[in-house]
Amino acid sequence: MFRNRFIPITAALVLGVSLIAGCSSSTKSSSSSTTSGGGVAVTTAAAGTVTVNVTVSDTKGLDGPMTLTLSPNTVPAGSTVNFVVKNTGTIEHEAVLLKLDAGQDPAKLTVETSGADIDKVSEDNNIAETGDPNLAPGESRTFTASDLAAGNYIVVCNIAKHYAMGMWAPFTVTPA
Repeated sequence: MFRNRFIPITAALVLGVSLIAGCSSSTKSSSSSTTSGGGVAVTTAAAGTVTVNVTVSDTKGLDGPMTLTLSPNTVPAGSTVNFVVKNTGTIEHEAVLLKLDAGQDPAKLTVETSGADIDKVSEDNNIAETGDPNLAPGESRTFTASDLAAGNYIVVCNIAKHYAMGMWAPFTVTPA
């Protein structure tokens, strides 16, 4: 009699576990989910696609502090990355993804001192960017970089003087 009570309970547990497992698995290749760990949110829209939120900001234009932040600042190699750029500042900004050479210090990029690109860094290693026109205060724009190779990158606002005022952030693509 004791054994007969366990049969319905065991059957109910097996059925419950099967239902939970069935609800948690998916055969779709494009799904949306948000996970977080250590205070960094990563949103995946499809297999191999990562969203990086970029905030460009200032408090008083060229007369005050400027910032550029990334969340997250690391993605796996081979990813397609959608950079969602939001200008929360008081003047126009942009975002440019540049590949760094091995050992290159993102804080010490060469700033042009003459010519048409005065007070900007070289865009010879430009991977992707927000494009024209620049982002006005309050505007957002998305740009995409596909199949990124492992290595060190930097995201900069390359409007004259902005990089030198701190509008840059390192970005790392880790081996898959």
